[in-house]
Amino acid sequence: MRQSHIKELNPFLGSFLYIIGGEIAIYVGMELLKSESEDITDEDITESIKESIEGTEIDFEPNDSEILKLNTVRKTLYKLYSEKLAQFRRIRDKSTGWFIYYWWHEFDLLEEILLEKKNFIENKLRDRLQFEQNNYFFICKNCQESNIKYNFDEAFELNFRCSNCGNPLEAQDNQEIILLLKNKIALIQNIKISID
Repeated sequence: MRQSHIKELNPFLGSFLYIIGGEIAIYVGMELLKSESEDITDEDITESIKESIEGTEIDFEPNDSEILKLNTVRKTLYKLYSEKLAQFRRIRDKSTGWFIYYWWHEFDLLEEILLEKKNFIENKLRDRLQFEQNNYFFICKNCQESNIKYNFDEAFELNFRCSNCGNPLEAQDNQEIILLLKNKIALIQNIKISID
């Protein structure tokens, strides 16, 4: 990843773009930022990125004769759209009948999006913690590599015998998992998200 492009973006935004779509997402993000006051199409973005990487070693399509395809930029824009970081409007071209997509960024929503993701992860961890705390689990020591874990009801239905090999199921101590989940919840609660 080329650090010079990320420095032009907020560090949170640059990192998030990279996670979403790799280095191409950073380039697309830069183009969306540059075009704040004008309409920009996916074709405009593609051509602008091609111009900016001309003469460099960067090649987004290494197994192709082109260095960057319109389809790659479109896929990246849709990834940003699905993460609520980009929006578009489409207009039908009267001469061709094709739709033209005009894109813009929603990077000002980044903090809200990250907080939403943080809350989602914390809720998932809390659900898992509650599940671990409210259940007794049984495993087969013989089939331990398979990671099959039965809750009490499932083990009871199987007469406390492994469904794979028939060996007796043994109670599993899940205190280690509970502690791990509690630590992850504490860690995520301590993450402060501020874009300023």
